[in-house]
Amino acid sequence: GREVLPPPETTALGALLAHITGGHLSADDGPSRSFQPMNVNFGLFPPIEASVPNAKGKLKPAKGFDRKRALSARALADVAAWV
Repeated sequence: GREVLPPPETTALGALLAHITGGHLSADDGPSRSFQPMNVNFGLFPPIEASVPNAKGKLKPAKGFDRKRALSARALADVAAWV
């Protein structure tokens, strides 16, 4: 008897669901909007503000592997809360 909520967009399934249901389209796209099928990838995830220390200990924006690790950690936490 409970309402079924979709998975958070910060998870792989939620990001793909948002893409499939038109979340990737904006109103500015006009009549030329078209659906482009794709597999799930990190580009579908909402941006994340993650930082990693550099060699001198100062924080810099996470890129590459560090960014994907931060996105994955956020997705795991969000899917645990969703379940």
